Amino acid sequence: MTTEPLHERIAVLAHGRFPDDARAAIALVRYGRPEVVAVIDTARRSPLASQLVRTLPKIPIVRRFDDVDEPVDALYVGIDLARDGTTADLTEPVRRDVRAALAAGRDVVVSRAGFPVDDPEFARLTADGDGRIVDVGAPPADRTDGAGRADAVDATVLLTVGTDRYVGASSTAFELVRAARERGLDAALVPTSHVGALLEGRGVTLDRVPTGRAHGVVDGLVRDRSERHELLVVEGQGALCHPGSSGQICGLLHAARPNGLVLCHSAGRELTHGFDVDLPPVPAQVDLYERLAAPVSEATVLAGALNTMNVATPPEAREAVADFAELLGAPATDPVRFDADALLEAVDLG
Repeated sequence: MTTEPLHERIAVLAHGRFPDDARAAIALVRYGRPEVVAVIDTARRSPLASQLVRTLPKIPIVRRFDDVDEPVDALYVGIDLARDGTTADLTEPVRRDVRAALAAGRDVVVSRAGFPVDDPEFARLTADGDGRIVDVGAPPADRTDGAGRADAVDATVLLTVGTDRYVGASSTAFELVRAARERGLDAALVPTSHVGALLEGRGVTLDRVPTGRAHGVVDGLVRDRSERHELLVVEGQGALCHPGSSGQICGLLHAARPNGLVLCHSAGRELTHGFDVDLPPVPAQVDLYERLAAPVSEATVLAGALNTMNVATPPEAREAVADFAELLGAPATDPVRFDADALLEAVDLG
C-alpha cells in the first residue's frame, strides 16, 4: 500500500514568486503528486513552467484561478504568505483566487503557519459550499505514549541529514521516495517541512512544533507510516554543525531512530550558511552524526547526496560526486541532476 495524496488534480498558487521564490510550488510541479494542472501567478513571466525551469514539465501558467482550463480538486498555496510566522495579510490576488476556489467547491490546501483559516469571508464560503480550507502542516496531537522507546518499527527508516543548511536534504528525500516507488517499492515520505506536507497531503511543518513536542510528533509520524509501508524516508531539517538549526536535526535523529543516514552536501560549500565559520570536513561530520545516533540506533551513513547546482557541466558534476564519495567512504550521487539509484542500492531492505 502506498500513501496517496489528498487530492488528484490541483492548481498551485504562486503569485509573483514563480519560480525563484516558490519552493513548494516548484516541488509540486516537479514531482506531480498530486498532478498539477496549472500554476497561478499574476506575474506570469511565461506561458509554461518548462520555459522558466528547464527540468519542469510543460504545465501552463495562468494569472487567476478562473483561467484554469482543466478540472481540479483543490488549490494548493505554494508560497509562504507569512514569513515571520504571524497571520498573513493576504494580497487581493491571493484572496480573489482563494474565494474563487472555495466558491467553486474546491479545497484550499495550506501548510505554513499564518494563513487565516478562520477568516470570516472564507468561513462564509466554506459554510455555503463543499470547499474546505485544509491545513496539512499543522502539528498533530502529541504522541507521548511510548515516544522514545528503543523498540524498532517494522519498516526500514532512512533519514536525510546535512553538512549545512540548504544543501538539499528535502530534495534528496523527495527523490529517494520517487525512485523507490518507480522501482515498485512500498515507500513513503515522512514530511517535516511545509513542502513535504503539501506533497504527501499530510505531515507536519517542524518549525510549527514547540521544541518539547517535536520528539513525540515525529515518533508518531514514523510509527503510523511504518504500519503501512516497507520503506520510510524522513525529510531532514537543519544540520548538526549549523548553529541556528542543530536542534531540528538532533530531534529528528533521535525521534526517527533511523536504520541509515544519507548525508547531503553542497559542492564547493566551505563556510557555514549565514556564518563566517568553516564547515568541518566531511569525514568528521560522518563521525559526528553516527556518534549522535548511537544512543538510540546503530545508524550509519550509507550514502551521500551532493548538490551540484553550482557546477557548470555534467562531467564536472560527476567528478565532484566522485570526490565526495571518496571523502564519504560510501556511494554518492546528485539525485536531482542525475538519479537516486546509488542511494537506493546502498539500502538493505532485507
